[in-house]
Amino acid sequence: MRRRDYDLTSEPVRGQPQPAPARRAAGPVAELQRSLGGNRAAASLLARKGEKSKGDRNKGTFEHSLRIGKLGPIEVKDSNVSDLTSQNGHARDLVVTTALGKHSDELKKLAAGASKIDAVEVTTVTGQNTWIVVTLKHGLITDYEEDRSAKTASWKLTRFDAIDVKRLAIGSARP
Repeated sequence: MRRRDYDLTSEPVRGQPQPAPARRAAGPVAELQRSLGGNRAAASLLARKGEKSKGDRNKGTFEHSLRIGKLGPIEVKDSNVSDLTSQNGHARDLVVTTALGKHSDELKKLAAGASKIDAVEVTTVTGQNTWIVVTLKHGLITDYEEDRSAKTASWKLTRFDAIDVKRLAIGSARP
C-alpha cells in the first residue's frame, strides 16, 4: 500500500468548515462601554444625560465630577487632580471644592470619622472626546469646610494607598 502525505498548509477545500478568524482588539467605543458598565451607561454619558430620580428630572452630567461609593456624581468646582496625574506633580493629597447638595451631610460625617474610604473616583472631561478617570484607593477625608456663600465645600483626601489613572477617548484625542 502506498502512503500519501497531505499538505495541510495549502488552500482550504470548499465545503469544509473554516476556523474562526482571530478576534481583533476592542475599539475605543467598546472599551468605553466596558469601563462604564454597559450600553445604557455609555449611551447616557455620550448623550450627556445623567441617571435621573424623581427629584432630579433636569439634572445632567458634570464636566468634572467625583464619586465616593454610592455618593455621586458630585460636581467638582475646583481640584488639584491634574497635579496628582502629571509626571511633574508633587501633590500628596487630593484637594477638592465641590458643590453643596444631598451628599454634603454624608461628606461631613466621613470627614469627622477616622475610617478610610474604599475608593474616590474623579472624572474629568478633557477636549471634545476624551476624559480621564482617576481612582484613589483607601484614603481618608479630612478638613471638610463649607464656604460662607453656602454653595461649595472644600475638603481633602489624604493618606491614600494607590492611584489608578485611565485615559479614555473615542477616536483620536482632540483638544
